[in-house]
Amino acid sequence: MKTKIYIVVLAVLALMFLVTACSSGTTATTTAPSNSDTTLDGATLLQERCTKCHTLSRVESAKNTSAEWGSIVDQMIGKGAKLSSDEKALVVDYLSVTYGK
Repeated sequence: MKTKIYIVVLAVLALMFLVTACSSGTTATTTAPSNSDTTLDGATLLQERCTKCHTLSRVESAKNTSAEWGSIVDQMIGKGAKLSSDEKALVVDYLSVTYGK
């Protein structure tokens, strides 16, 4: 009886090991490509990053200078918005042209 229990335990452990090994191998091959492979523009960044916290209409109703948009985007980055320095420049340029004074 003890032998059967050991065999079952070993079989379960071997199965768990195989499942874990197989699943970790497929994760790396199914990972989506990062955004660094694609070129984003200011409008796309605004839609993807800024509307996570507030609506686009909030942005559309504002009229600010380039310096004011830069300050506002800095504040949003301070609150957790995910923008690199290059992305920030794209967003500020887009906001300045599209919603500028």
